[in-house]
Formats: sequence, structure tokens, C-alpha cells
Amino acid sequence: MKKPKIINLIFVLFLALQVIGIINARFTETKFFCWVPYDQISSYSIRVKINNQLLTNSEIKKRFRKEAVGRENRNIHNLIAIIEQYEQSYGAEDSASVELVYITNGQTDQHWYWPKN
Repeated sequence: MKKPKIINLIFVLFLALQVIGIINARFTETKFFCWVPYDQISSYSIRVKINNQLLTNSEIKKRFRKEAVGRENRNIHNLIAIIEQYEQSYGAEDSASVELVYITNGQTDQHWYWPKN
């Protein structure tokens, strides 16, 4: 008789985690582990300058594992989180300046910079 209780507990726990993910999605920009649709499409370009020298597109791809010019089918803050994480850890000693220019859902250009001002 214990097996049905364990199965019920697992099922309730699974549903509770789903509800937590949905609630979390309402309060966060990045939606890595949230169960919500990605309803934003952004075209972007990344420019990186280290010691007054611009990195090439292939160097940017190697640095962030993302194309220097491309399309992000998820929330643009996922790409921003990738750049921030890299620049705060592996790239911290490079003192790089990053400019991300993006257009979400055909709206006006937006600019994001690292380091933050």
C-alpha cells in the first residue's frame, strides 16, 4: 500500500515545481527554468573591445559561444546573462567593454553595455 502514496507524493511534488516555475516567470527577466513560452524574437549584434581593439566575429563567437550577429528566439535577457556571466568570471581580467544592440519584436533599437554604468 505504500507505493500509491509514493507515486502520489511524486506527482504532487512535480506539479508543485511546475507552479513554482510559472510564478517565478512572472518576476524574472531570464526564464531558463520556467515553463512559459518564448514570445520574443530579437535580432542582435555584439561588439567587444579589449585594449582599444575590436574583436572579430569569430573571436566573439569563441568568447560567448554565440554568434556576433544573430537572432535570439528567447528573451534577450538570456543573452545578456550569458555575457554578464562570462565577463564576471572568465573575462574579468580582460577589462572588456561590450555593446549589445538588439531589436525585440520589430520595436526600436535597444543598447546594453558592459561594464554597467
